[in-house]
Amino acid sequence: MRHDFRDWSNSLWNKSAELGALPPEVDDEGNIEYKLKLVNPSFERLEQLITQMKWRLSEGDGEAMYEIGVDDDGTFIGLSREDMSASLATLRKMADALNADVSIVREIVLDRLAKVVRKKPTPGYVVIEALIRKRPSDKLDRFTDIRIAIVGGDGAGKSSLLGRLTYGINDNGRGRARLNLLRHRHEIESGKTSSIAHEIMGYDSEGNTINYTTNNVSSWEHICELSSKIITFLDTCGHPKYLRTTIAGLTGYAPDYACLVISATTAGLSDMTREHLSLAVMLDVPVFVVITKIDIATPDQLRHTLTSLLGLLKAPWMRKIPLFVRSKNDVMLSAPHFARHGPEVPIFLVSNVSSDNIHHVEQFFNLLPKPARAHEQLLEEPVEFQIEEVYSLPDVGIVIGGMLRKGRINIKEPEEQRTYHLGPDAKGHFIRVTVSSIHRHRVPCHYIHCGQTATLAIQSPDLVHWPVSKGMTLLGMDTPESYFEFEADMIVLYHPTGVTKGTSGMIHMGSIRQRAQITSISIAHKENEKAETGLHTSLSTPTFYSGSSSTDVVQSSRSSHVRTQSTDGDTATSGHHALCIFRFLYKPVYLHADAQILFVEGKAKCLGRITRVIPRTRSIDTP
Repeated sequence: MRHDFRDWSNSLWNKSAELGALPPEVDDEGNIEYKLKLVNPSFERLEQLITQMKWRLSEGDGEAMYEIGVDDDGTFIGLSREDMSASLATLRKMADALNADVSIVREIVLDRLAKVVRKKPTPGYVVIEALIRKRPSDKLDRFTDIRIAIVGGDGAGKSSLLGRLTYGINDNGRGRARLNLLRHRHEIESGKTSSIAHEIMGYDSEGNTINYTTNNVSSWEHICELSSKIITFLDTCGHPKYLRTTIAGLTGYAPDYACLVISATTAGLSDMTREHLSLAVMLDVPVFVVITKIDIATPDQLRHTLTSLLGLLKAPWMRKIPLFVRSKNDVMLSAPHFARHGPEVPIFLVSNVSSDNIHHVEQFFNLLPKPARAHEQLLEEPVEFQIEEVYSLPDVGIVIGGMLRKGRINIKEPEEQRTYHLGPDAKGHFIRVTVSSIHRHRVPCHYIHCGQTATLAIQSPDLVHWPVSKGMTLLGMDTPESYFEFEADMIVLYHPTGVTKGTSGMIHMGSIRQRAQITSISIAHKENEKAETGLHTSLSTPTFYSGSSSTDVVQSSRSSHVRTQSTDGDTATSGHHALCIFRFLYKPVYLHADAQILFVEGKAKCLGRITRVIPRTRSIDTP
């Protein structure tokens, strides 16, 4: 244990300092740029640099990191104080042209490093790391929004941690910090969260934290007005009774990251902690770890908890490298590498009572970039808004909350262009509704684009007799359809008896949560697939087979079982692929090909993607 802890706690920055270098620059992706110097560039060169910064900012969704005094291969060269001042002046001129701010997050004097093996530094030369963040341009798109799901077992301190971060109030050891987050009376009485709670905190362009302890801040609207970056937290349920609610939050709201909270006093990892971690890994959500209650945990309890955690992270289906964040340098190096889906998993040891190391978590959120996603292509697709919440407000009417998966909605467009199909109902029908207003984080705005969450006020004469519910979709296509059946390429991650025709369970796909049954199945697996293939590797770069088009796919009869190939006691490290046809048991839903689905029943888990939808004309209209 002691040897492993010493090796894995050696941070990325410590390794970089020993080598006198950072990892080589990635030219074609990411928001990190290396510059040796930026001293008095010509007009043409300045225009090129501004264009390059604009691209890096777009890669980071409004944020970019610049390493000044670093060669393209990552070697620390450094600059004199005079050249560094000139370079920073150029950097600020570039940022001003793009309506962005520059803040210095780290300055390194090279001759103070313990060891530099590539090149002996010139005395007094420095390297600077700068954060570039776009200023709020207007009230429409004023901030970068990152969604983080707080997951973990019952009693781990998730709500208390979130209360400490968003309200800035230390816990008293008896749950004071979480009281502001609990929504129901039974949650206050039992201390157990039973619903998905939403909270936010912000950062201004200079990296200062904006929460309820900030002067003159008393609402979400105030936080959004002062912030150029918003962290939206989804506080999930830790009790096994509410596991489906947690799964719904992870699939429906599509968080950018997951924060796994573990209590140091448990002297190990609970079953629900392992369950939540496996769910995040299956859904390909990057996970970092926060270990709470270090102020009351005994050394033996903390040692057993860390031993269990490190063992789990080393498991074949994880293959992660633990990175203990113990300093500001660790924070600055771990955030960008973590966002790149690297093997490092940042681990924070904190106390919600004494606030030990809480500032490291806050700094980590400030530097955490928005993951790069293919939103540019989805922007031009027809609108697809999945409904997670439904409200009925006086003088407003029906309000729906959820996430815009495709397209964009603008209430300043003509009424016909913001009129969409809503449905389907239990019979598979749709009605036409018009979006009259939009709110993001309780702040009115006139448009949203794909990847953003919002609440929409909708209007239609048909809404009087139309039961709007979770799982419905707002669609911009001309002739929407609903489906009872679909075919999916599945991988069985874990099933105690094997999946076969007639197996039923809960389908989780975006906002859709409904029981379905497998009506036919055919096995499809690669003959040469290695049994030791890791779960995370399989899901990060999934390969799905069509069955008939590939020569190395073997299909069996439709009555075959699909079993878990190997397990580690909780989840599979590798499994067979199968082409399954599912049928919903209660009502039709809107589906589209290539959507990710999670098929769950008890501890059984299957993951896959829809290969085709089956029109209702080929199936029975009533289940």
